[in-house]
Amino acid sequence: LDSVEIISKSNSNTNTQIIKGKSVEYFPNPTNDIGTIVKTFAGVQSNNELTGQYSVRGGNYDENLVYINDFEIYKPFLTSSGQQEGLSYANPDLIDQLSFSAGGFESKYGDKMSSVLNVKYKTPEKHGGSIMASLLGVNAHLEGVSKKQKFTYLTGVRYKTNAYVLGSLDRKAEYNPNFFDAQIDLHYNPNNKHDLEILA
Repeated sequence: LDSVEIISKSNSNTNTQIIKGKSVEYFPNPTNDIGTIVKTFAGVQSNNELTGQYSVRGGNYDENLVYINDFEIYKPFLTSSGQQEGLSYANPDLIDQLSFSAGGFESKYGDKMSSVLNVKYKTPEKHGGSIMASLLGVNAHLEGVSKKQKFTYLTGVRYKTNAYVLGSLDRKAEYNPNFFDAQIDLHYNPNNKHDLEILA
């Protein structure tokens, strides 16, 4: 036999799971929420299917680090009501790749005890968009790039309601399970050495 050369790429951190953005839509995810996908990873628990919150290996829900494009997302900025959360931070329509580590992560991520979720948004290469509507909500996104490739924009809007799900229950209560979220990511590259970004 001729010699065989096997080449593979592996992450230096074996505890990190990486998912490409295109694979997100194949997860069973009726609410189209990143929190639902994270709950499928080993060591992750949640006591409510309708929330984007999760705990890792018995930790508290606020002991998880979250980064989007290397910006840390702090808990006060998340859509929340008490300890329930209708929409998680990251918009699935904007994601290029997400990586999740349930322990043993690098020291650059800070001192949280439970986990790190690092989300990278797409870098648009052409103009495009999408829209999705169902009984549980509406998602839409737009992306584009300037003629000289120096400026890119990425924006997404989400609306979610659990009224149809909760309305089928036997118990009746006063609640308004509607959630709305809008995000925009702007990139400007004046030259090869500088990259300006606004994430809001």
